[in-house]
Amino acid sequence: MATPISAEIASDSPLAAAGDALAEPFTELEARIRRVAEALQQTRAERDQARAQGDGASTALTTLRAAHEKLQQAYSLAERELVSLRKERNEVRQRVGKLVAQLEASLT
Repeated sequence: MATPISAEIASDSPLAAAGDALAEPFTELEARIRRVAEALQQTRAERDQARAQGDGASTALTTLRAAHEKLQQAYSLAERELVSLRKERNEVRQRVGKLVAQLEASLT
């Protein structure tokens, strides 16, 4: 099918060439804007994901700190109990030593 003469003239006219020349930079600009918008969306998604991971890490850190505090208290209690038991052991050794000495003295 043949193109109408007005279309041929319009496509060959300087205005049509100027319109195509002007349309190309706008098309490029539009493509750049789309790329920037996509990059911005991706960056925001990554930021949101990092924040979510940070919140999870913060929660885990709080839990670990609480567990650490409990372990420190348990360790402190166990250490005091150990000191008390060692002291009691020494007292029992001394008493046993005195009893052994009394038995030996009474047997001789």
